[in-house]
Amino acid sequence: MEDTNNQITNWNYYWLSNLERLDIFFDHLYMVRSLSKNSISSYRDDFKSLCSFIWNKGWFEQEVHSSKKINYLKINSCLPNSSIYHIEDFSFEEINEYFLLLRKKGYKDSTINRRFSAFNQYFSFEINELRLKENPMDFIERVSAKRLLPDVLSESEVEDILNFARNSVKRVSGHQRKKFLRISCIVEILYATGMRVSELITLKISDLRLQRRILNVVGKGGKQRIIPITTRTLNVIDDWLQYIPEDSIFLFPSYGMSGHITRDAINKLLLEISLETNIDRKRLTPHKLRHAFATHIMNRGADLRVVQELLGHSSISTTEIYTHILDERLVESLKSSHPLSKEST
Repeated sequence: MEDTNNQITNWNYYWLSNLERLDIFFDHLYMVRSLSKNSISSYRDDFKSLCSFIWNKGWFEQEVHSSKKINYLKINSCLPNSSIYHIEDFSFEEINEYFLLLRKKGYKDSTINRRFSAFNQYFSFEINELRLKENPMDFIERVSAKRLLPDVLSESEVEDILNFARNSVKRVSGHQRKKFLRISCIVEILYATGMRVSELITLKISDLRLQRRILNVVGKGGKQRIIPITTRTLNVIDDWLQYIPEDSIFLFPSYGMSGHITRDAINKLLLEISLETNIDRKRLTPHKLRHAFATHIMNRGADLRVVQELLGHSSISTTEIYTHILDERLVESLKSSHPLSKEST
């Protein structure tokens, strides 16, 4: 490692020197803004990408692609004449050049806008800390991204998934029955409530209000919301509770360090279902079941504000990806009820 005459010639040292200041910003996001650790981890990756571009633009243009993970080990770690260059010193021209290259490489508008938001928040934070006088993001145009509803499981497909889990419970016994009952309970709750997988794996037995048929869900930023459940879901939970150790605090316990089931474990269970039901594995994920929940209840007349509350969205704009369902319903309603839509006799 070489660090003389105000120069840095090692990528790792360069990144760590920037990360020292970024960690103060990340602590602010976690403690004050209540962002999840997963969100902050994504922000860290975004800033690392930007720093690698500034560090070696030639390497970035040649090696970085939207379809593969960045391998930072391949960065030329001996770039000559690289002065100590911190993120707060980046110019809007350089950041704009970075975004232009991302678009050229086929990055999604949603990814570019997320990074725009992350950088904008950081520079705004530095201004509030009196370390900067202006935000370079003010001079960069944000991409206008159209938010599209992802491919959604149909009601019949979800029913096939639920029936597979239920029937599997009936035809086996012993340890296998416990396994499939857990699968059935997980799928029932995900689809019946629309909760995030992070909320499901940390769901505690104390969060169950079974007599009132509701669940107390702790969402992003520690925000709590109440979600009602159906009688069918209630019965599955009741059956599963018989298999939970008395000393467990979680509805889906595990022997791991966290004490509860992991995301990966749930994804493996859903993969098993996809193979048995011939549903594309990419279409059967916890998040796809969440989308199915929201889409299906809106199809049956649920109000957008109700869906927002049930999903735990802090902003209605996040829920608005489902508005096309409302639009279609309004068109059909107008066709069937407006006097001018009736054929003349």
